[in-house]
Amino acid sequence: MVAREYFKVSELAEYTGISDRTLWDLLKDPVNPIPHYRIGAAGRIVRIKKSEFDQWMQEQMIRESSLVDDVLEDIFE
Repeated sequence: MVAREYFKVSELAEYTGISDRTLWDLLKDPVNPIPHYRIGAAGRIVRIKKSEFDQWMQEQMIRESSLVDDVLEDIFE
């Protein structure tokens, strides 16, 4: 069996547990869209590279401790 490197949106939804609708919205996000490829003359075929999505997802992580550190830094300056 060949492991997929590029996902359809529906496959990415299955991989992540995020709905197709939400993923489509994230693909179109004007500030920080999910990296993806549009293929074909009309660009109707969309594929998302697993490693690029995983990296994008990692960048979305909110680190609570950094928020606390920022607040404490402001208090003690």
